[in-house]
Amino acid sequence: MDKPNNGKTITIKINGKDRPFQEKNEEKQKETWKPKDLERKENNEETEFFASIQTAAAKEADDSFDWILPEETENSEIKEFKVATPPKPPAKKGFSTLAKNFKRKNKQGFLTSIFLAVFFAVLLGISFGFIMLKLVFTDQAAETVTPPVTETPAVSGEQAGTETASLDPLATFVVQGGVFSNNEAAKQIQEANAQKGANSHLIEMGGQTFLYLGVSDSIEHAKEMGADLKSKGIDVFAKEITFDAKSIEGLNAVEKKLLEMAPSLYHTLSAGAASAAVEKSIPAGLLEDIKKQSANLNELQADKIKNQELISIKEELENASKQMDAFQQSGDAASAGKVQQHLLAFLAAYQSL
Repeated sequence: MDKPNNGKTITIKINGKDRPFQEKNEEKQKETWKPKDLERKENNEETEFFASIQTAAAKEADDSFDWILPEETENSEIKEFKVATPPKPPAKKGFSTLAKNFKRKNKQGFLTSIFLAVFFAVLLGISFGFIMLKLVFTDQAAETVTPPVTETPAVSGEQAGTETASLDPLATFVVQGGVFSNNEAAKQIQEANAQKGANSHLIEMGGQTFLYLGVSDSIEHAKEMGADLKSKGIDVFAKEITFDAKSIEGLNAVEKKLLEMAPSLYHTLSAGAASAAVEKSIPAGLLEDIKKQSANLNELQADKIKNQELISIKEELENASKQMDAFQQSGDAASAGKVQQHLLAFLAAYQSL
């Protein structure tokens, strides 16, 4: 049998290889070695031990990893990148730019002056042409187009009336000079009668124009008046006409009273006018009746009458009454003729109600 070793053996495996380390009896070693040598030996052993461990670790690292470093080349340089600036917007090309470029190319400036002179002359001519054309169209529009006329109603201090007047049919006798479908033809006959010394009046009814030369209270007086006119070369005839009954609403008290007394006063005045034309005089009783009714008419407040036709009716009756007084005082035939004219105008206003 082998004798056991006096020292302890320690096996260290580094990188898969066994590294035996034998520890001898420290006491024997210490006895044979001197203290200084012993301390030196221990330090050397520790240094060798740690050196062997670092060497093994380095070998293991060398065996486990392959370090590959990039090869340095002579042409390996860092590339420089330039920041791109945004493109400039294209310059606007106008007449001023064109003129500048043209002037830059032409150093003497002679051609530039000619070009600019021609250009501004053409531009000025076109501008004047447009202005004149606009003025012409404006003048034509002003001549052909007329603005609408808006009528402003008369402002009245009183409210619209609530009265209603019911008028009976008005019958009268007239001396008629003709019936016309054309108003212009009627006016021509009217002017011809005036040249012969006869006054007349036009009244439109039912789409026709009637030419009347006088009024009367009877058919006999109307025929006698017509005979006198025929002697002057005027073609006339006597007839009776009737105006339809009427119902007028929206009247005030004064207007209603006027319509109620108007027919009666007209008949009285027409009788006096016929007597003045035929007999050349007016009976006293008839004249007294005319004065009384005319006084009642004058008492009506004119400012209370707002209806235009009613205003005309009142004025024509008043004027006929005044001409009747003038005839009574002077006996002038002209005054008698004016009475007839005012009474015919009354019939025209009455018809238009």
